Amino acid sequence: MRKAITTAAIVAMSLVGLRADVTLVQTMTMEGAAAAAMGGALPRITMRIKGQKSRADVEMNGQTVSSISDVATKQVVLLNSATKTATVMSPASPGTLQMPKIDVTFKPTGKSQTIEGQQCDEHSVAMTLNMTDVMPQGQMPPEAAAMMADVKMVMNGSIWIAKGAPGASEYAAFNKAALESKLFAALTGMPAGRGGPMEKLLEAAAAAPGLPYLTEMTIAFEGAGPMVDAMKQMGPMKMIQKISSVSTASVADEMFTIPADYTVEKK
Repeated sequence: MRKAITTAAIVAMSLVGLRADVTLVQTMTMEGAAAAAMGGALPRITMRIKGQKSRADVEMNGQTVSSISDVATKQVVLLNSATKTATVMSPASPGTLQMPKIDVTFKPTGKSQTIEGQQCDEHSVAMTLNMTDVMPQGQMPPEAAAMMADVKMVMNGSIWIAKGAPGASEYAAFNKAALESKLFAALTGMPAGRGGPMEKLLEAAAAAPGLPYLTEMTIAFEGAGPMVDAMKQMGPMKMIQKISSVSTASVADEMFTIPADYTVEKK
């Protein structure tokens, strides 16, 4: 789960050059028996964009994992509030992040609805990834690794996007710049322009410029073995992620600096 949260934060912090400040707050809920078994610990994500700097704070279980990107310095910084450490990454440190292989499809459905006073268009989305790519490499017993070998996580649902909402143009520029930037490819050690998992995600986001006001995804598992059988008995999980607030007020410069009491580590 920690790896998934950190990955989400880094995706959110991909590079961008903007004219205005934007702050988005997103909340998440989960439905289903499997979600209840997880204990209900769900992240709250606050995303801030200012000029050529951006930051995402992912709060979960009383802890916050933050990431800051800076186009000018060509760096991404991960902040861990629990250990008060700042991990600085740059193109000179490839392979720091390992992204799972993801198959993504994303297309408009032609449907629309009003959400929080904003006109939103629906886009269907489907993602498939192998569980062995998600789990930390070398940290699973051989028996567990064998059990996960043919297991896939399948996510299907929709994203409702508001093109005319406050901050929508800035958010669209964010995704466009993230797709065009080569910094993230360098950090993950994956060459840009070859249809890697990061590019697929960014292409999907850039295909429909606007704010993703509501995301509804059903999560299920495919394959064979005890884990898949257990998950099928519990039924699918449903993830609902929604923008709870949007602000175009100025964001303080200190939000994009490393706190003075943090220990800095360079990769």
